[in-house]
Amino acid sequence: MFQHHTFPFRWRRMSLAVLVALAMLAVSLIALQLRAQAGFIASGAGGCGTFRQAILSAPNVLTDRAIIAQMIPAKTTDGIAISKNLIIQGGWMPPQTGCQQANEPFTDTTDLLARGFTFLAPVTRSILQYDLGPVLNIDPAVVSLTIQHIDVRQLGITTTRGGGISGVITDGAAVLLENLSIGGSRVVSDGGALRMEVRGGSRLVISGGLFLSNTATTGDGGGFEIWVYDTSEVVLRGVQVASNTAAASGGGGHIVMDGGTLSITGSHFANNQAGWGNALAIESVGSRPAVVRLNNNTFDGGTMAGGNGVQISGEPVQLEGNNFHHLFLPLALNNVPFARITGITLNGEVYEVAFEASGFTPQLAAGRQHLHFFFDTVPPSEAGVPGAGPWKIYPTSPGGPADSPYTGYTRSEKPPGATQMCVLIAEYDHSVRQGSGNCFDLP
Repeated sequence: MFQHHTFPFRWRRMSLAVLVALAMLAVSLIALQLRAQAGFIASGAGGCGTFRQAILSAPNVLTDRAIIAQMIPAKTTDGIAISKNLIIQGGWMPPQTGCQQANEPFTDTTDLLARGFTFLAPVTRSILQYDLGPVLNIDPAVVSLTIQHIDVRQLGITTTRGGGISGVITDGAAVLLENLSIGGSRVVSDGGALRMEVRGGSRLVISGGLFLSNTATTGDGGGFEIWVYDTSEVVLRGVQVASNTAAASGGGGHIVMDGGTLSITGSHFANNQAGWGNALAIESVGSRPAVVRLNNNTFDGGTMAGGNGVQISGEPVQLEGNNFHHLFLPLALNNVPFARITGITLNGEVYEVAFEASGFTPQLAAGRQHLHFFFDTVPPSEAGVPGAGPWKIYPTSPGGPADSPYTGYTRSEKPPGATQMCVLIAEYDHSVRQGSGNCFDLP
């Protein structure tokens, strides 16, 4: 009798143990999956999934933020708003076999490398692009966000503000933008490459990277425009700002301070142009004290009425540090190849387009770069293969001359509505490097 009653009891106990073990296994599997998701999420070329889906699928946690490993070949952002606490890290190349699934999760860097991924940053950046608004939108819900090693490319010309990056951070948020390149972005109003509002004791750090040949067509901040409020802090360190243009204030950058602290260190401003403050325009508004720290920066070039240096207006501004050094453009750009139209005149019916090419010599040959000239009625994304154009190449033949000025267009070829002529660097296959040139007003 005793044994007869003990067997069911033991069975029930074993069954309970099995259920507990299965439950623990399920919890472990879920935890492993969560750790994988909170580690890395692949995005981009090689079948690694879309940037949009990577953002949507990433967990939103403050500690151990998920890292989106963005592949190097160009991909669109679809203009998705970033409202989660993330690290977006470019510089990754997929394995030759590609990803096993879209937005494949990985636990850590070792896991990625073991699968055949290659990390090429900071020398090589991943490309994110968009044409119908800012490429990257930062939502006020963000508390902690890092974006690293990304080449941000605005392909359109109708974005109002912040063609590359636009956003508002508040309530003590911390955002780090590290080793980003934003070039050739053109907006209707303010902040050619970037426009940010920093509120509520938040902190924005821009570390390294390049703002090159961006334009604020009617407004302020050819390279960037940043509004600083309350006790917030903005830090720029080791940033290169060159050949940006603003119709109003701040060719390189325009910063408006309603309180807070601005620190710019070890940064280079070269050949920026504006109506006021070619390199940098800083305005203090409101009654809150604003602190500006400028140390070990360089300012050079610029030909419009704004002057070469920093223009500061408004009260109260406490200026701490004032180290200005002279630096010529090629050194400031650290040998980044770019082309820039410097003037256009009419010689009879022929446009004479003065230009400069820095960091390379235009050649129509394999492994070399040449120039594509086109009118501003052609979007930059269409100014090279596989775009529809039209464009003209320079030099026009292998071994042909490529001296300034370029004289390949006549006035009769100007399309209706064109107000500028533009230039971009092109590869031998006639694909173009977005952000590698600029546009200049036609006479």
